[in-house]
Amino acid sequence: MKRRTFLGSGLGVTTVAAVPAVAQDSLSFSLVTDRAAAATTLAARMAAMSDGRIIFEVKAAGTEAAPGFLDSVASGEADLFLTSQDAFVARNPAFGLFSSMPGGMSASELESWIMVADGRMMWDALGEEFGIKSFSAGDDGAMPLWSREPINGLADLSSGPVGSTGLGLQLLNELGIGDVVDVMSGLDFKNLVAFDGFTPSQMAASGLLSSFPHMTTPNAGRPSATLGVGINLSRWTALPEADQFLIERCIMAEHGTQRALALHNNVLALNENASVIIEHETAQDVWDAQIAGANAILSKMFDAGDLAADAADAYLYFINDVAGWSAIGETAYFLGRKEALSQ
Repeated sequence: MKRRTFLGSGLGVTTVAAVPAVAQDSLSFSLVTDRAAAATTLAARMAAMSDGRIIFEVKAAGTEAAPGFLDSVASGEADLFLTSQDAFVARNPAFGLFSSMPGGMSASELESWIMVADGRMMWDALGEEFGIKSFSAGDDGAMPLWSREPINGLADLSSGPVGSTGLGLQLLNELGIGDVVDVMSGLDFKNLVAFDGFTPSQMAASGLLSSFPHMTTPNAGRPSATLGVGINLSRWTALPEADQFLIERCIMAEHGTQRALALHNNVLALNENASVIIEHETAQDVWDAQIAGANAILSKMFDAGDLAADAADAYLYFINDVAGWSAIGETAYFLGRKEALSQ
C-alpha cells in the first residue's frame, strides 16, 4: 500500500537543545489514573529528579473511569492521565495503535516505531486533535486468552460472553462472536466464557485464575499492552524547554522500569501458579480468524478519517519493514533457545 504524502516530512524524532534553558518555578500537576502503582512511582521519580520542584498529585480511579480521562485532561480539569489509550478508541480508533493493535506490533516494535520513526509524529498529530501530548509509560506485554475450558477451536468462543478491551473488542466482533463485553468496564466476570486483557500477574492478583485456569497463546488479540501518559497540550507547550526535557525523560525512564517490572511479575506469577495454569497452543482456525479480523480492523481505520488513515498507513509501513528483522533477530532465536532449554 502506498504511503500517504503526509508522512513525507520524515522521522518523528525530536531534537532537543544540548543545553536547555534553565527553569526555576515550582510546578504542581494533577494526574488522574486507573494505574495507581505506576502513577505513584512516576510521581516519586519526578519529585526526586526535580529536587521536589515538580509535583504530580495522583488521583486514582477505577478502570471504568478511564474513557473520561481524555476529556478531563484536554479540558484542563486534570493536567495529566496515565492509562491505556485503548480506553479512547471510541473517540478515534488510532488510539489503539499506540496501545495494542490486534495482530500488530510487539512491545519492542511499537516502542521503536514511536521513539525513532513516524510513530512519534502520528501520536503528536492525534494528540493535537484532542488537546494532549502523549508518551509511553510502560507495557504489560503480550496477553494470553484466558478461559474456563480449553479453547479447541473458534466454535468454543461462541458458547457465551467473551471479553476484551480496546481494539480487541472490534476483533471479537470480526470473529463473529455475538456477545462481547469490555473487561475494563467494571463487569462481573462470572458469566464470561473467555477473555483477554490480563497478564498472568494481573490474573493472579485479581483472583481469577481459579475460575479461568486455561491459558491459550499466542493470542493475536493482545500482542502488546502499552500504557500512556497524556499531558494537557496547552500546559505542555507553555512549559520551559528544560521542564519539558525533564518531564519527558522521567516518563521515558519509568516506561523502561515498568516494562521490566511487568516481565518480572509475569515470570513470578507463572512459576507460583504452575499447578493452576493449564497452557494451550492456539488452534489454527482461531489464529487464522484473528489475523483476518486484525486486517479488517486496520482496513476500516483507513475509512475512519484522514488522521486515523495516516496513522494506520504509518503503522502498516513500519510493521512491514520491521517484521523481517523481528523474525530473524528475535523469533528465530527464541524458537532455537526453547528447543535447547527443553533438552
